[in-house]
Amino acid sequence: MDYLHLTIAEIAAEHYLPEKRKRRRTNTVDGYESSIRLYVLPAWGEMRICEITKDAVQEWVDGLPGQCGPGGAKKAYKCLRQIIRWSIDKWGLFVADPTRGIEMPRQPLYRCETLTHRRLKRLIRGMVGCECEATLVLSASLGLRPGESYAIRWEQINWRTGMVPIRSTLQRASDGVREWPTKTVKSERDLYLPPWALDRLRQLWVDGGRPRGRVIGDYSPQQVSYRIGRWIRHHRLPKVTMRNLRHTWATIAAQSGVGIELVASMLGHTNVQTCYRYYYAMTRAAETRAQRKVSRRLLGKTCDDMYKGIVLTPSWPDRLQQAA
Repeated sequence: MDYLHLTIAEIAAEHYLPEKRKRRRTNTVDGYESSIRLYVLPAWGEMRICEITKDAVQEWVDGLPGQCGPGGAKKAYKCLRQIIRWSIDKWGLFVADPTRGIEMPRQPLYRCETLTHRRLKRLIRGMVGCECEATLVLSASLGLRPGESYAIRWEQINWRTGMVPIRSTLQRASDGVREWPTKTVKSERDLYLPPWALDRLRQLWVDGGRPRGRVIGDYSPQQVSYRIGRWIRHHRLPKVTMRNLRHTWATIAAQSGVGIELVASMLGHTNVQTCYRYYYAMTRAAETRAQRKVSRRLLGKTCDDMYKGIVLTPSWPDRLQQAA
């Protein structure tokens, strides 16, 4: 078969996506397929790899942010790049890669919505009585990904030490709700519940008749998220999504002085830079503390301390008087 004559649409539908579905999580490949269908195929679907030029790809990437934003543009480009490079490696094609050296549009700094420690405490206290309280307690106290908190089973919680092993994630995709391995190998980790969370979860477990199985019971991830959101709205609690509970935990941990490397390890990140980029947020208090330490190193906190023994002439008030 002459693979050089296959179009991008044929490669994607008949070879690339089926191959990926064998090894990747369904919801991950669903994301690839959506981006390919919406942005890659309309531009390149009828073309062969040898007909695509670097300049044409650059022009396409430059125009994508107006359609799907910088993040969507980056994802669409990566999908096209992966299809082309996968084909070159798979079939040993002797063809230039037109996706090399493409400049991506600048992405705005990502700022996640998080709660302060006081608002988080108010949220946790306000969730008492909610049917999905246990899931929120797990997420708020361990900084879990939503799918990781949905997959936890009661029998996995060590009631003596508070250890909770994170080994899987529960997610809905085109083939239904399925349990998958964690996102990366580093995401497989053992976390420990703080005493307040361990005691509250034990109370919920005993009051529920010491059940076995998933903490969310028979609910799907979407049903849990909906019920928590509805409870928050009805009781006028601080609004936060399950995903942003993870952001909140990480930000509070970093602000409390926990080393960023430890925060990244507890979050299950492969690269500490990911934690720093997305979860560590500077606050006024943190910046003020940093400036105070630097000022002390520079022999003083005030202007008089800094310039002690030096006559500052003319002073700013004198200059203003002369100008008037």
